[in-house]
Amino acid sequence: MALNLTLRKVYLYLFAVVGLVLIIIGSVSLINLGLKTWIFTKADDAMCYYGPRYAAPMKENGTAGQTQEELDRQRAEDERYCKEVTRPAQKQTQAALAIAQLIVGVPLFGYHWMLIRKEGQV
Repeated sequence: MALNLTLRKVYLYLFAVVGLVLIIIGSVSLINLGLKTWIFTKADDAMCYYGPRYAAPMKENGTAGQTQEELDRQRAEDERYCKEVTRPAQKQTQAALAIAQLIVGVPLFGYHWMLIRKEGQV
């Protein structure tokens, strides 16, 4: 049996697959975001990394650069900033990307699959 591949068939199937992949990736991203937001609420706790910044550095003359109280205040401010600004911004970015993938993927897949079915190539 000879494989009847035309450039048009290859184009239609290729773009249908691309649309389907975008739908899958966008859906997985939205499900992941929903699970992290409502079910696994502690999943984002390790999102902000503070690093060695809170080890009291030494000044040039050998004295400590910041007191422990200043370091604790700075750490509390960084944690508040992460919780109130960084995490919501990252979640909104992830949601926007997932929705954009769905907005592009659904029509791309739907249109090309409709053409494939109309031509009886399924």
